[in-house]
Amino acid sequence: MSLFEYLAIAFSLVFSFSAMRLVGGLPQAFDPARRYWVHLCLVCAQLLATAGIFWVFWSFRQVDWTFPHFVLVLANPSLAYFIACALIPETGSSVESWRTYYYSIRKRLYVGVLVWGIVIAIAATVVLDRPFIYPSRAVQATIVAIGVAGAATSNPRVHSGIAVFSLSLVIVAAFLMFAEQSPV
Repeated sequence: MSLFEYLAIAFSLVFSFSAMRLVGGLPQAFDPARRYWVHLCLVCAQLLATAGIFWVFWSFRQVDWTFPHFVLVLANPSLAYFIACALIPETGSSVESWRTYYYSIRKRLYVGVLVWGIVIAIAATVVLDRPFIYPSRAVQATIVAIGVAGAATSNPRVHSGIAVFSLSLVIVAAFLMFAEQSPV
């Protein structure tokens, strides 16, 4: 077993916790009496993003691993889990209105998204040695911008736009990964 395969176990576990939290909350989030479409779009977007980012982790197979690299890279799935926990509380069945819940956790959620985008960019630079000008930087900058916009305003129109844009973005990314048929 290579060091990457060994470390991938930790990454896989945290990504699995994130996916399980999101999937486990889908029945409550889809409940017509409580559903808020913005929240539901973001739950689905985060679920697809979690799967996509797990797929992209293959990029780290050639890394010369050190403990600081491991901790930095582990921050990525850990933040995905933080976002999943913000979107779906441990007791999702106790949420009476997903709209009310969403706006009550909005700042925490989007600060998590902002930090996640920054961590992804730092890990790509430090661990993968990606240059400052690199195609994936546009996605990283977009994640940071979504985090800033979502945390800065409680305007429902802005949040509707964020939800549609986020879900569209991960669907396009998933389609491109599917079309490519191999990890990055």
